[in-house]
Amino acid sequence: MSETPEYLLGTNDRELQRLEAQHGVWSDLASDALDRAGVGPGDMVLDLGAGPGFVTRDLAARVGATGHVTGLDESPVWRAAFEARDYAAPVTFIESTIEEADLGEARFDCIFSRWVFSFLGDLDPVLAKLRRALKPGGVLVIQDYNHEGVSVFPESAGFEAAIRATRAFYRGAGGDPWVAARLPGPLRRSGFELEEIRPHVRAGNGESPVFRWLDAFFPTFVRTYAEAGLMSEEEVESFDEEWAALARNPDALLFSPMIVDVIARRPG
Repeated sequence: MSETPEYLLGTNDRELQRLEAQHGVWSDLASDALDRAGVGPGDMVLDLGAGPGFVTRDLAARVGATGHVTGLDESPVWRAAFEARDYAAPVTFIESTIEEADLGEARFDCIFSRWVFSFLGDLDPVLAKLRRALKPGGVLVIQDYNHEGVSVFPESAGFEAAIRATRAFYRGAGGDPWVAARLPGPLRRSGFELEEIRPHVRAGNGESPVFRWLDAFFPTFVRTYAEAGLMSEEEVESFDEEWAALARNPDALLFSPMIVDVIARRPG
């Protein structure tokens, strides 16, 4: 796959593999949130920022042959990966940004979004648009970052530098790694009723899924950060040495960033 510029973290084979590993770590929490939101057979669902379709596949299995899932993403590369998958329900792909997409009025029973709002700028017009696209009583399920708590033990100066650089990288591209904590106000102003905010953190040593998830990210992206002037070469070297030691240490413990479920509903 070739690189395309629209997605901050890239659209290539390496990122596709990372996204698949990431989905494996967090898919059960998405399923639990959708259960609590009441999403089920026959529903019309929008997968906002569908990417290569990992969540879409799970949504299709949930809504079944009587339902429908629409995946929205701006990347033609992800569209190709999305359309190469098999699904248990009818699916449609819309290649567009959220801001430019025609989502219609009162069309969906559920809109699901994972790690999309952290890349958006002004949330109010986006949320107003999503509210209009939901049927009365429809539900918006968001999973996104409140980027506190991410850490490793034994402590690592290289890892701390990588976390600082990650946050600066997001902010420099207009993103917000603390967006989940800022959602209540925009949701209220956009006419949603907030039902739930539930945080999650996962932890494990070098053999754990959460460590492998971040292992697919940081060893590559610290180089990107160094090229962008967000980490020094000395910090990258420190990260490499300390990360390798953490991976070998059975007593090491990595804590993920906080992932927050936000469930809000359009009043019926």
